[in-house]
Amino acid sequence: MQYCPSVMSGSELPHHPHRLSDALHFLSRFITRPGSIGSVWPSSRQLGEAMIDEIAMQPGDVVVEYGPGTGPFTSVLKERMPKGVEYLGIEFDPELHRNLVRRFPGMRFHHGSAEETPEILAHHKLGPAKFVVSGLPFANMPPTLQRKILKSTRDALRYDGTFRTFTYLLSTLNPSTISFRRLVREHFHEHHTAKTVMINFPPARVLSYSRPVQGD
Repeated sequence: MQYCPSVMSGSELPHHPHRLSDALHFLSRFITRPGSIGSVWPSSRQLGEAMIDEIAMQPGDVVVEYGPGTGPFTSVLKERMPKGVEYLGIEFDPELHRNLVRRFPGMRFHHGSAEETPEILAHHKLGPAKFVVSGLPFANMPPTLQRKILKSTRDALRYDGTFRTFTYLLSTLNPSTISFRRLVREHFHEHHTAKTVMINFPPARVLSYSRPVQGD
């Protein structure tokens, strides 16, 4: 089955439970296209907050979100981004992309793939990103695709930029997860202590990397 870079995140508007439609959408995707999504349930707000925690954003910074899906991380970013921060969400699934545009008016979303992030930023006349936050299912990807997205991420970030993603605790020993952890260290100088979020289904671990390696 061909992988399509969708999401393993979901939607949770601030201070509200998951929408039933979001959960049903995830379950449907998991059943019909298990290679394109990493979970049967949307991510929790607690995971969204952990993904954004301690990220200092200033007016003029560019923030990129991979696979915003139904918006759990997007909701937190919308609350916490100072005025003047440029946000760009990259979503591969056309239905999810349409829903994001409706749900978050005033925020910018691009229907495309994270493999092409530098080109997408240029298309929107945006500079290098200060922060890239990812909801993509790296544990479901082959190493070749992991490498392409990591290179795209590295090339899209500023020299002082930060990349954050997450894995499920249950997938820690998954060969694709091990491959990702190895590959990501080739693209970033600094690898920060992981943060575990138990209030999520399944429990997840936030991974944070900074100072992208310059060049090939």
